[in-house]
Amino acid sequence: MITLTGSEAPYPGLVTLGATSDGLLQADLMTCRALLLDGTPEEVLEVARALALELGTCTWSDYSEILTAGLGTRLAGLLPQGRVRTMPHLPAVAADLGELLLEAHQNGEQVLPWLLISAGEYDEEHVAQLADALATGRGLQTAVVLPATAATRRVFPHAEVLDTTRDQDTVLAPLGLPVKLQRITDAEYRQYVHALEVSTQEAVPATGPWGFAESHKQPAAGGQPLTVRVTSADAQDPGNPFPALLAGRTPAPLPTVNEAENPAEGKTLADPPALPQQQAPHEPKSPVAAEAGEHAAVRIDMLGALRIAGGTGAVNAHSPRSAVVAALIHLRPGRSAEFLCQAMDPVNPWKASTLQSRISDLRSTLGLTQGGLPLLPRPKDGSGYSFHRSVTSDWEEFRQLASRGLAAGPQAGIADLEAAMALVRGKPFEGRNLPWADAAVQQMLSRITDTAHTLARWHTDGETPDLDAARRIIHQALEVEETSEVLYRDLLQIEFTADDTVALRRTAARLQQMARTYDITLEGHTEDMISLLLSGHPAPVTTS
Repeated sequence: MITLTGSEAPYPGLVTLGATSDGLLQADLMTCRALLLDGTPEEVLEVARALALELGTCTWSDYSEILTAGLGTRLAGLLPQGRVRTMPHLPAVAADLGELLLEAHQNGEQVLPWLLISAGEYDEEHVAQLADALATGRGLQTAVVLPATAATRRVFPHAEVLDTTRDQDTVLAPLGLPVKLQRITDAEYRQYVHALEVSTQEAVPATGPWGFAESHKQPAAGGQPLTVRVTSADAQDPGNPFPALLAGRTPAPLPTVNEAENPAEGKTLADPPALPQQQAPHEPKSPVAAEAGEHAAVRIDMLGALRIAGGTGAVNAHSPRSAVVAALIHLRPGRSAEFLCQAMDPVNPWKASTLQSRISDLRSTLGLTQGGLPLLPRPKDGSGYSFHRSVTSDWEEFRQLASRGLAAGPQAGIADLEAAMALVRGKPFEGRNLPWADAAVQQMLSRITDTAHTLARWHTDGETPDLDAARRIIHQALEVEETSEVLYRDLLQIEFTADDTVALRRTAARLQQMARTYDITLEGHTEDMISLLLSGHPAPVTTS
């Protein structure tokens, strides 16, 4: 057997089979050596996917070679660190195992653990070739998961067999223990791949006031000049000799946006109109809201745990799910009942009666306008569900405040950015895993990061530096987006400027621990900055 040392996990083949009445049940594939999945091709694929994805992302299999066959090719290029390799067929798998055996012979058997997760039909000849290779390397840590076909049963007569039939518990023969197997359906797989694809896309350049957010390449307290703002047609005229003075004027209102578009349909959540300068962030934003009375002062809070602020204050057993429905309608106005049912649970869509019950609860919570109009009207003429225009959200207010503050610049905009960050109570949709909200949550995290970074720069590189205020805002933002390197670079530079060596080392250690936890390779710029600052040298100024 291979002796694992250092940071290598002692059980690289440990994987979750499913859940029992007492909790999760895990198995060590390296002990099992061969596991056969019995069921229809679709059922086998669902369970095999779950095993492959867990092995490809969990910490304890970090030092392993994980091969897949018959599971598709898209995941291999999307999972971090290239930990999963896709093989085209079983002969290629056997050939790869042969190369591993040769390497083990040449290197004294010091090779990585090797696992295969597969689905599909295979010729008995190819299965036999794989079995021969496994038998030759029985002294190595190897394991295979194959579909339980006639060929695999004959070639691996002593393999453990797992029944993958849906909608029933599987009884493990050695233990007599009923287990609900983990599986990934086609719909869940598409959502997972989409989320990974979005995470690897290049950032789209910001437009409108968000274009005035400070560059991520320039950390706070670095002494770099702040972004020059040009916010009027006159200021954009190259013949005008006083663009800076014109840029300081009250920014023009942003264009009105009636709906936040669905990012899943190729559009982005649009930036909202700017608040009038004299308006406080928590006051009603339109004459309609002012006329509607106290029940119209309803806000759906998403920047933290979901909740509905204002309204009648009615609470019942379904209130948490009603808040989810409210957030969905607010972010996707005009959608049909069928869309809402599917979005609330893509695997087991809600029944129409369930949705109507939640909608009824929501209407009770929201209440009426002063004129007796429901704040969640019934759909008319196929228009779908939409709130009365006086219903708002903390996310809408955040964007309004941040947009206005960014457009105003560091002299006049700090108060608005501070007010925007004050709305952030925690991670967006905290405690909820909602596939339909993934794109919105990512945009919220991006905007919060941009706002906090810009605010920190304005506090430290403006006319009256305030390291304490900048540090406080960065710590708040890191509680929300703990993987943001730009925020860590801000904090590193702030602590270096404050000459706080202990805090600087603590921040560097926190950043490196985050990278290990999430299996992230830090940017070269971040690594260089850590090395320079910890050695007492200032990081070079970046002007682009």
